[in-house]
Amino acid sequence: MLQIRRHDHFPRLLIGLCAAALALPASACGPDFPVTLLDARRETLLELGAGVFDFEVARLLPTPTPRFKPNDDDSWTTREDLRTAAEAQGLDPASLEKIAAMRASDSAITAEAAGVGLAPELLQYTAGAVAWHQGARDPAQAYFRAVLALPAAERPLRGVWASYMDARSLALNGDVAGADAAFARTREWVAAGAADPFGLAVASFGEQARARLDSGDPAGAVQLYAEQAAHGSRSGRSSLLFVARKALVDQPMRAQLLADGLGRRLLVAYLFARSHELARLDAPAGSDPWELPLAEPDHAAVLTLLDDLATAEPAALPDADRLAAVAYRAGRYEQAQRFATAKGSPLSAWVRAKLALRNGDETAAASAYAEAAKGFAADEEWGTLPVFSDGYVSGSEPLEPHCRVQAEAGTLALSRGEYVQALELLFAAADNYWTDAAYVAERVVTVDELKAFVDRVVPQAIPPAAPPADAETDEYYVPELAPGARLRWLLARRLLREGRLEAALDYFDEPKLHTHAQTYAQARSDGSKAFFKLDQAQAWFTAAQLARSHGLELLGYEGDPDYLIHDGEFDLNDPTTWDAEYNPIHNPRSDLAVAGEFTTAGERTRVAASRAQPLARFHYRQVAAGHARAAADLLPPRSQAFAAVLCSATRWLIDREPEPAAALYRRYLREGAYVAWGATFGRACPAPDFEKVARERNAQWVKRGSRVALWMLPVLLAFGLLVVMRRRRRTLA
Repeated sequence: MLQIRRHDHFPRLLIGLCAAALALPASACGPDFPVTLLDARRETLLELGAGVFDFEVARLLPTPTPRFKPNDDDSWTTREDLRTAAEAQGLDPASLEKIAAMRASDSAITAEAAGVGLAPELLQYTAGAVAWHQGARDPAQAYFRAVLALPAAERPLRGVWASYMDARSLALNGDVAGADAAFARTREWVAAGAADPFGLAVASFGEQARARLDSGDPAGAVQLYAEQAAHGSRSGRSSLLFVARKALVDQPMRAQLLADGLGRRLLVAYLFARSHELARLDAPAGSDPWELPLAEPDHAAVLTLLDDLATAEPAALPDADRLAAVAYRAGRYEQAQRFATAKGSPLSAWVRAKLALRNGDETAAASAYAEAAKGFAADEEWGTLPVFSDGYVSGSEPLEPHCRVQAEAGTLALSRGEYVQALELLFAAADNYWTDAAYVAERVVTVDELKAFVDRVVPQAIPPAAPPADAETDEYYVPELAPGARLRWLLARRLLREGRLEAALDYFDEPKLHTHAQTYAQARSDGSKAFFKLDQAQAWFTAAQLARSHGLELLGYEGDPDYLIHDGEFDLNDPTTWDAEYNPIHNPRSDLAVAGEFTTAGERTRVAASRAQPLARFHYRQVAAGHARAAADLLPPRSQAFAAVLCSATRWLIDREPEPAAALYRRYLREGAYVAWGATFGRACPAPDFEKVARERNAQWVKRGSRVALWMLPVLLAFGLLVVMRRRRRTLA
């Protein structure tokens, strides 16, 4: 069942402040709202976002074979927990107890005594670990080498560990060549099938790289860190980031990396993904650069590095498309064109689309976008991009290039007046940009255009995904609808709002909601077609109650003014402002503004035609009140039902729309009869007593029938007498 959290009350002060702040892009106030592109079309179409560093460095080298399994630390597990878990593998409780006693010893000698009876590899390695943690590296290495001296069959559990620690000992003693050989031996043993629960084969790349870096060989370190990253190691990716940062402020190191093919690609990856950090790298001495706000890219630093990287011919650069993107962001459009033309890739096509737009050639831009969308794999994911606000990270955006390119192409199509094409492209990107797709579906295309699109693209109901095992016990779990299901539901509500009642029912797919919609549609129909006025009145009131109790799900706008997209909890177009003391100022509501570059008069006309009627927050409340007024129009003004219907309508509006609520109350005072509960009118309302109206109506009919019968009796008697007299005359004749 579709679950909607209903909170359509007045926003509290904090919510109001957050909604006001949302007028700025990516405000840090409130929850993480979905990223939208149509709100900032110039930036969407003319600016090119950064890449994701982790993705970029993971592709510096091809996926290796065999691929070792990393075991990086995470923020939830301590190294000791990892070691304890790895150490327990393959051992019985008695052995584990002796190893724990050895670990608690104050020296390697006492540890050996505590471990008597253990297998030699376990005894020697654990004694070495105790010595290592006490800073006795030479004795520790001797223990590790004792393990290495055992036959392979006698060191199945600690052989790899001992080899790794021997390599670390050599690296710390400055024997880089010996460490290289020992780390390579560690990986060879794991590749041959030795147990490696600690992920030491992957970690060995990082330790070996650090030794190379310390010895003044940054290019060699980059090669090893890249191999570690290619195995899926988060630590390897982070190490490459620190190397790149250091190289950008260390001229000799930078020169060495520029002279190396892989080092050059690392610097390109950094520029493509992290150039916004360049200003931090030159932070004043004594300051913490990572406490500074994220600044705009330091274009001078970018250009200098770009010049260094661009000395080779573009066709000879493996990452010319990345350089094209860097050059574009730095404002070097001719250079960006040269790099983007040199290498045919989806990213190059993306850059060419931006360049074409800057040159005013929208047709070429649309063609380049189509090429880019075709080139990127639909399931390609780069990671997440930071969203900045006031210089600080305020959120993140998932970067799936195929999806993003489709959304940008949809933005361009919308700016060209190609409304259905815009919907097609934005819906293709709806997994990440549903807000934009919903805007076009709800406010821009006509309802007939939308219906034809849905019938073609999502002709059948989409079954909901299976809930997770803990869904029943998770009070915060709300099922997520697929974009296709959301689009069908959006169409259903739009059809219902426009009075196309029968057509709407085909798109309310959720069973309980379909039942409510069916009841609402029948009530609307009966309100116009029922034979008796009282039946019409009851039908209108039934429709009114459904519009109030389930209005968000049946009639609500996905976006403004109801914001079903956020379960009605936030108003992102709230006209309320606040004075110096945070008292609210309730300004008149205005519709969404369609202004600025890449908008058209046609879009503005369509948006105006599809705005909510009335234009009010939770507009369906006023729709419900309107249905109740229609019921009142059909009821005797002096009846209890008349008063109760108007009371309910007033209650639905009194706290949010006081003027329409006051008009309803004035009508009751003007036309209605006194009721005992009048003092709570608009607050506590009884149910309308339609049965009493029916009884009074029937009694009135009987009374009127009796009067007619009394009036007709003399006429009937006279007519009967006349008939009798005529018959007698005929008999006499």
